[in-house]
Amino acid sequence: MLETRPIAQQLIEQLQSDLAKGRWAASDRFPSERELAQAHGISRATANKVLSKLVSEGWLEIRRGLGTFVSERSTFFSALRQMESFTSFAENLQLSPSTEILAFERQSAPSEALALELGLGQKGAVIQIQRLRCLKRVPVIYEERWLPKSSYPRLMPKDIEGSFYRLCQERYGLEAVAEDIHLTAALAPKILSPDQARTALCLEGISSDAEGRPLWKQRLHYRGDCFQVAHETTHQAAFPQLSFQLQASFLRQLQNIQK
Repeated sequence: MLETRPIAQQLIEQLQSDLAKGRWAASDRFPSERELAQAHGISRATANKVLSKLVSEGWLEIRRGLGTFVSERSTFFSALRQMESFTSFAENLQLSPSTEILAFERQSAPSEALALELGLGQKGAVIQIQRLRCLKRVPVIYEERWLPKSSYPRLMPKDIEGSFYRLCQERYGLEAVAEDIHLTAALAPKILSPDQARTALCLEGISSDAEGRPLWKQRLHYRGDCFQVAHETTHQAAFPQLSFQLQASFLRQLQNIQK
């Protein structure tokens, strides 16, 4: 089939893909208008259009007198890294973190939908994990995660008592660089609110590596009376700096709890 889209749009999509896959790291200098035109055989006007679009969408930022650089893109995934390194997050606030393993199950015959989401073949197996994350023994996050079993050989329940992301990187050499996730409001699972109905921030989706291979599906419930989503922009055209934060009132409650 012939490609009929404008060359600028094709190049924008190609560069977006390259940026998402980490071809250039945050704060790296990006090719100039002239360099882009020469590398892709396009006019300076088309190269300018491409750069302007990438800047307007926050992929790039212009530093006056220096050139064009890759933005520090803060997506929900990178914002979650602040939370998913749960021990560091808690210790920075001088709180006591703990993790309760609720379920660890190997499933040899996952549902057809789950197998499709994780890119599994007919004989693909998964590991289902359920964890409860606590601060000073107060449950704050309920986590469900589904892993392609072949990517996590010899994984045991004791291995996921700490940071799951550190485990992925240090033992398995796995790092997610792309995501397809949604954040919605939901009722908190009973395990997070056994005494009364509470709302939750529910984050659900798939995370993948640089080659587009799914690494896990996740469903995380953050207690709505504990957490809030905040953002700020630090410079023109940059993506909002999204973060999950403890609500001030809840933080004060935790600080009043004796260790």
